[in-house]
Amino acid sequence: MRNLLVLSAILFVFSCSSKSYPDAKWEGKPWTLVEIMGIPVQTSGSIQDAHLEFDSRRREASGNGGCNRIMAPYEIEKKGQIEFGEIGLTRMACQNAAFENKFLETLKSVRYYSYSGGELLFKNGRKDVILKFQ
Repeated sequence: MRNLLVLSAILFVFSCSSKSYPDAKWEGKPWTLVEIMGIPVQTSGSIQDAHLEFDSRRREASGNGGCNRIMAPYEIEKKGQIEFGEIGLTRMACQNAAFENKFLETLKSVRYYSYSGGELLFKNGRKDVILKFQ
């Protein structure tokens, strides 16, 4: 009986590990925005491209909105559900402020995600793909 309790405790700890969450697979690379609301986004291959990087231990995303550095906490509730908290950003004057504002506005409306084939898709409450990252 004691061995069963110890085994159950070990399984519980490993099942709650941050590495069991899907966002742990998203770490270690910048996810470049390639599509917003079905419209392709021009990319340059530079750090100025709109992108996100994930820290699954801190549950924080950071990156670039196209001009300003951005950061936001996020929560993964159930499988396939994600929500971003308040988005913070630097306040530099930008030529492409309209694009960045649209990106951040769209990011706030994300409720679901899917990850497959090197693409990270964020979806709204109707499960329409609104942001596509590669």
